[in-house]
Amino acid sequence: TNVLVAQSLYWVGLIIFLSFLFLLGLALVLLNRKKTLKFYQKLLYDDSLTETKNINYLREHFNNILVGFDQDVAMYYINIDNFKNYNDLLGHQLANVLLQTIVKRLKELVAPYDSVYRVHSDHFIVIYPSSKLNDDEFSNKMIQTLKEPYTLSVHNVKLTVSVGRYLITSRSPRFNETLLRSELALHEAKLRGKDQIVYYTSSVKRKNHDAFSTYRLIKDALRESNFFLEYQPIVDSSNGNTLALEALIRIKHKHKILYPVDIIAYAEKYHLIEDIDRYVIREAFEAYKRFKDITDKLKFMSVNISTTEIKNFSFVDYIVTEAERLDINPNEITIEFTETYLPDDFSKEAHFIKALQAHGFKVAIDDFGSGYSSMIRLSQSKLDKIKIDRSLITDIHKNIPNQKIVETVIRLADAFTMDVIVEGVETQDDLTYLQNKNIRYLQGYYFSKSLGESACVALLTKQ
Repeated sequence: TNVLVAQSLYWVGLIIFLSFLFLLGLALVLLNRKKTLKFYQKLLYDDSLTETKNINYLREHFNNILVGFDQDVAMYYINIDNFKNYNDLLGHQLANVLLQTIVKRLKELVAPYDSVYRVHSDHFIVIYPSSKLNDDEFSNKMIQTLKEPYTLSVHNVKLTVSVGRYLITSRSPRFNETLLRSELALHEAKLRGKDQIVYYTSSVKRKNHDAFSTYRLIKDALRESNFFLEYQPIVDSSNGNTLALEALIRIKHKHKILYPVDIIAYAEKYHLIEDIDRYVIREAFEAYKRFKDITDKLKFMSVNISTTEIKNFSFVDYIVTEAERLDINPNEITIEFTETYLPDDFSKEAHFIKALQAHGFKVAIDDFGSGYSSMIRLSQSKLDKIKIDRSLITDIHKNIPNQKIVETVIRLADAFTMDVIVEGVETQDDLTYLQNKNIRYLQGYYFSKSLGESACVALLTKQ
């Protein structure tokens, strides 16, 4: 009996001990998980330079922040005028100190609410209580506070700011629309000569009606899947056979179709472009996979992305992941972006291109000859292809200046070992001229307009 009791006590003690170890381990795991979550939340929500919450935090917690005020509030969208000049003058280190000092002044101004948020670079948002008695007083105080001279090392700096203000009402608590309206007011302040604050009013709304309507249209299209792709054939100049396709985005809107020229600028301006670019990559890759399952005649597909993605290195990861998911050879995908913008830093563009090429993708500049700083781009970025803009091709057989430009671009491409694609071919005369220049890749209405997927399949299977 004593032996049985001893054995029972032993097993009971062992079970208690093991249970204790299990509970201790579980507590440690949960504690570590909590610390890990806090770490990643800090990365996601905190701006380490200015020690403020960032735009992600404001977006995620917007409604709770408004409830916390328990009264009418206004959003102030603040931008430092010509901050790039200060960056160039002071250097990055002192420019960062300047940003930190600006935020410190804003925090003192809005104390005790602690409602200063950094959007990006030199853009900030302040949420502050609103009333008819103190709105103008607070607005003027903000402008004057930020205009006071800044002492940075041996430099005494004076700057100006532009501010857009939007009064948040019970009918407009949605973050994106609030941000858009304050940004439209900021844009109006810039147009009026900077260094001032503009309230969002009905006149600002009327002036920006098209912008707001397009913004809503894009948001609705994203939510309701109104986007779709068409594909324009890229043909072999020697025989007219389709060698490749260029994916082109469209929007179905009521009884008409909207094209990139109608939407992309607005999507970039109001921070909707990444969702569109991800849609284009995903849909184009899936379509290319289907085309390749039907025929081996396609050599590559060109996919356009926004120039804003140049600074978004996570977008490279997305492109790579989608290609791996569908088992697509990256060498058969050409990522295109236009040169119709002037980047802040060509090295970032070059880095983005190299990152894509490191994974095997080809990179092309679209509309070459119509944008900014082409020579600088070619010297810093090892491109695979350039597409000559259609504006240079119209009636080229009789346009001597354009002939000289196109011939120069061809020689330039040869020097940099790049392929040339010519778009905008519309007549037999255009085709004959380009064939004589030994340009292999052509596209334009002379061969085909952009087609839906089923029409592309029919074209590829009959040639």
